[in-house]
Amino acid sequence: MLQNLTATLFAVVVASAVGVSAASLNGITAASIGAWNIPGSTGAPTVVTWSGFTARNNTSLNGAPLDGGGTWIAQFGTWRVKKNEATSSNTGYSNLTTSIGTVNAAAETTINLGGNPSSGLVAMSNGTSFVFAQYEKSSGGRVRLFKYVSGAVTLLGEATGTGGPAVSVMRLDATTNTIKVSWNGAVVVTYTLTATEVALFKSAGHTRFGIFADGDAATTFDDFHIDI
Repeated sequence: MLQNLTATLFAVVVASAVGVSAASLNGITAASIGAWNIPGSTGAPTVVTWSGFTARNNTSLNGAPLDGGGTWIAQFGTWRVKKNEATSSNTGYSNLTTSIGTVNAAAETTINLGGNPSSGLVAMSNGTSFVFAQYEKSSGGRVRLFKYVSGAVTLLGEATGTGGPAVSVMRLDATTNTIKVSWNGAVVVTYTLTATEVALFKSAGHTRFGIFADGDAATTFDDFHIDI
């Protein structure tokens, strides 16, 4: 009996694919196969742009196109290509961002850590106010989340003991009002924006996402992408 049932179900699936009526298949009606027509979704994020930083050494990234569309803008510091990776030569805060037309997105990048790293990602920037995540070598590896508002920097959350492989992956997720920072696939910092912060960072104009360095010229970035 099991073999007969299996054969019948297989015939129904094939018949559906080629347009044959189910009414003639062993008494199984069209209503029986209606479930096959219900649309579904994988829930996977949609990548809106990306960059592999492939260019000649010392090529300026300010004004350069991303591989997936859009333009890089160096809002702070000087950013150039080094061995097909991005690096900053600035001694202070430095970020390189692109506008994607929405405040709800996530940025992710591979980070090749320098000897004393202090680098990461930027989200929801309008040029003068943004949130950023950075990795530091101290405390067994430390990932920190900050907000930068017109020159004032405030710590929003941190995780220690995260480790720091020479090649690591950071993700800064601002797709909702709860900001999440992931380090090598694990969420390590979570912070929910206050009403005041939502009014600021989720407002029109805060649509720039990108990479960040704090006086860290040794660390480089690769395989950057933004998704929604």
